[in-house]
Amino acid sequence: IAGFVPSGALRNLTDIYRFWIAYADIDGYRLDTVKHMEPGAGRYFVTGIHEFAESIGKENFAVIGEITGGRANAMTILDATGLDAALGIDDIPDKLEFLVKGQRSPGNPETSDQEGFFDLFRNSVLDNRRSHQWYCRQIVTMLDDHDQVGVRHKFRFCGDSDRSAKLLRPALGLNLTSAGIPCIYYGTEQAFNGADNRQDDDSWSDAFLRECMFGGPFGSYQSTGRHFFYENHEVYRFISDVAGLCRLHIALRRGRQYLRQVSESGLDWEFSYPQPLDGKLHWVVAWSRIFDKSEYLCAINTDTERELCVWAVVDSSIHPSPGMMECLYSTDPRQVGEIAPVSPARGAALLIRVPAAGFVVYR
Repeated sequence: IAGFVPSGALRNLTDIYRFWIAYADIDGYRLDTVKHMEPGAGRYFVTGIHEFAESIGKENFAVIGEITGGRANAMTILDATGLDAALGIDDIPDKLEFLVKGQRSPGNPETSDQEGFFDLFRNSVLDNRRSHQWYCRQIVTMLDDHDQVGVRHKFRFCGDSDRSAKLLRPALGLNLTSAGIPCIYYGTEQAFNGADNRQDDDSWSDAFLRECMFGGPFGSYQSTGRHFFYENHEVYRFISDVAGLCRLHIALRRGRQYLRQVSESGLDWEFSYPQPLDGKLHWVVAWSRIFDKSEYLCAINTDTERELCVWAVVDSSIHPSPGMMECLYSTDPRQVGEIAPVSPARGAALLIRVPAAGFVVYR
């Protein structure tokens, strides 16, 4: 990197992107396919963009890189180039999507394995990071990546079954209120269901993920000429509501994250981290976001048929028992404002109710 000399073309290209920042009041760029760039070129471009943005008052201009090749490689490239964040493409979308669909473990803090979504956000030897804030601020998490590198027959979250469509809201609730920078790909807010169902050909499979939004010839739901941008769609409204909640409560954006043990009975010896049985996990997954002296307990229900009531561990130093917490948000609006008891089980445990295919937040 130290010996890199930018070409005239790179200088001109950087100037062009500087112009668009000022002309269109842009606040961030996605830098595509960073793995194909020489690190020196990436660093030159990112430095030039950041310095120009700061010169016109944009102190937090973001340049986010698409970096394939594993999380460890992404971290190396981030450090070398000065990129603000990396798109979490590698194993993050798979662990997020299929946890909610009941086909993956959420993780287990009692083991050193990195098998589940929540394991990705623990300090680890693999990543050589020592702060939860690194992930909060520098890894972008998402569903419906429109490349899905390494997947032969590609489909959106809702594209593989009707059951998956029911689980989109808890998936987005998990995405929006867990560590990382949440990203919503276009069409997810309209529950697009693009899928490559061909059996004998997997060429150009990503085309099935790129449906037309505004009345084009290749629309979602096997349509043509249909306009899809509907601001009253239930998923659009859900994203708006939960994003608004995150804006109001810093713990949901910046808090330390803990996967929580749950129990149906509330007996001390029956608490455990949820794990699949016979390859399926149709149960409650709960996690806490703790910031300063505030704790928010979030939970999803991966069972599409049953409302579930379980006890979930909370921080006993913040919630001494007997005590209470309030339902701040639920996919069942009737539940908002309900008071739930905190018992002394496992130090402190909260009795939560999670609607079928639902998402809740307690405070």
